[in-house]
Amino acid sequence: MEIATLSQHIAHHSRSLCRELLPEGIVEGNNYRIGDVFGEKGKSMSIRLDGENAGEWKDFESGDSGDLIDLVSKNLGLTLKDSMHWLQRRYGIRDDAPKQISKVLKQKKVNEPTVPSQSNTGELHKFLEKRGFRDVGEICAKYKILETEDLGAGVDCVFRFFDQDRKLVFVKNKPLNYDSHPGTCHQKDLKQILLGWHTFPMNSRTLWLVEGEMDYIAATELGFPALSLPMGSNGMNWIDTEWENLELFTEIVIATDQDDAGHKCADTIAKRLGDRCLRVNFPAKDINDLLIDHGMDVAKSILKDSYENAKWTDPSSLQNVANFADEVDAFFDAAEGELTGFASGWDKIDEEDIRFRSGELWGVSGINGSGKSMWLNQLSLNAISQGKKVLIASMEMTPRYTLGRMMRQATAQRIPHKDHRGKTLDWLSPNLWLFVDTLTPKPDDLLKVFEYAYRRYGIDVFIIDSMTNLVRHDDYQGQQVLMEKLVNFKLAFKTTLFLVTHARKGESEAKAPGKFDVKGSGAITDLADGFMSVWKNKAKAEHLNICKQTGAIPDEDIVKKSDVIVEVLKNRHGMFEGRCGFYFDEPSCQYLERQSSTAKAYVKSKASPIF
Repeated sequence: MEIATLSQHIAHHSRSLCRELLPEGIVEGNNYRIGDVFGEKGKSMSIRLDGENAGEWKDFESGDSGDLIDLVSKNLGLTLKDSMHWLQRRYGIRDDAPKQISKVLKQKKVNEPTVPSQSNTGELHKFLEKRGFRDVGEICAKYKILETEDLGAGVDCVFRFFDQDRKLVFVKNKPLNYDSHPGTCHQKDLKQILLGWHTFPMNSRTLWLVEGEMDYIAATELGFPALSLPMGSNGMNWIDTEWENLELFTEIVIATDQDDAGHKCADTIAKRLGDRCLRVNFPAKDINDLLIDHGMDVAKSILKDSYENAKWTDPSSLQNVANFADEVDAFFDAAEGELTGFASGWDKIDEEDIRFRSGELWGVSGINGSGKSMWLNQLSLNAISQGKKVLIASMEMTPRYTLGRMMRQATAQRIPHKDHRGKTLDWLSPNLWLFVDTLTPKPDDLLKVFEYAYRRYGIDVFIIDSMTNLVRHDDYQGQQVLMEKLVNFKLAFKTTLFLVTHARKGESEAKAPGKFDVKGSGAITDLADGFMSVWKNKAKAEHLNICKQTGAIPDEDIVKKSDVIVEVLKNRHGMFEGRCGFYFDEPSCQYLERQSSTAKAYVKSKASPIF
């Protein structure tokens, strides 16, 4: 639970908490008067009891102020995190993290880092002096950095990452006098965390996020509570690792580099961490360069002004056209053949102008039993192969059967060996989550979980199977409202959504459903960016089954027909609308493009299949 949310939850407990922690105080009107946060008799400290500012306090003698969480922290000598836990237990407040989302497999065990041996060549001191720092010996001791000759062709600087309990969990090296890339001291499977917890002010509600190690040192020396991203602007795995720690902050100031990569990184962080984020802009590439160019006093003044300017910004809904330069370039880049979004993974579809882009909602319709869910399972594997993170919300299918069928698809085997299954789960684990809840969850609850999954884990592909579990088939108004909420979600978080719908019952199942056969409100197809139908050739399946039972020779013309037809019914951002035929391989549950094709394994294994 974010600290601001907890503060709101406990505000109405001001009276009981004051009596418990500060029994010597007295009530005067709407205020509780006491000598200080430790409970001494007096009136120099005032705590608001009711109303909009309930729980807020100020000690007029010391100048300290805060809310009830700060009061508990100071009174009991606890950290902010421990104070939050104390209050949640005291008042029975549950964490608001959704329980319906689960990873396919728990995270792998991380390794404990080892620190290379220290050298004393003087290269590190010279480097720090060039970067504008004074008393570099004290800097090395305070920030626990050292130099080593153990890692490469010269001298490296080694940064040690400590968690809030002061335990070493990550190391990073940067070459000082030779050309090479930064690394993790030749160590693998380390836990990525932010750099700087060991110097961070214990009870600060504000966090400055910077991109580089030198920026973290510079910002801290300038007086700002800063932490550095573990791998610069590349990768966001640290958000998941640090999620509970990030909940301690009511304000996150994003001070990444002032270049394209830094701005892109800042946008991603802001979308993941929400409205408490501010983006600061300043006249230098990064904070360390600002220090070098202007010195301590001027650099500090510039950053303070940048912070104040960031607090006063236009509403996000008011945008000048110049802000969309990148969007315009992306439009014309796509027109010139640069691919955006992810591919379906089947050449028949991908050779047409079909891509699944961020900010798009695709409907997938079909008759009951046509294979919509199975086809989307394989599409999910294809998306994961392209680096996407997928969440499947299949309300009618248990995790056992969803993962069992996906395991067959991923291994291309009906019953893969246990070792092969384990290897496949290792491959799926970083990129596949499941929504596990009731048969008919409320749409708002589902989207709350989706937002949490996006912000914490960076999930960017969501599959809802199906619409019937969220809104009754005859509730057209409810369907309209749901579609509007889904559109708002995919636009706000730049994700790709797939929504499974059902087709109206016709005279028979011999004909593939079209756009006007989608069951429900017209808003379903109107508001979607794209729509596809999955149709199973049941006449062929029935013919083959009869021949198998009777020993008759199947009709060659029927055998040649596709098992499944996937038809693009709507393609708002492309030109192609049409049909693609597939052949279904029953042992692997895969959809193949040609009858002569064989199922492919997404994850290969030397172990022999059981079947």
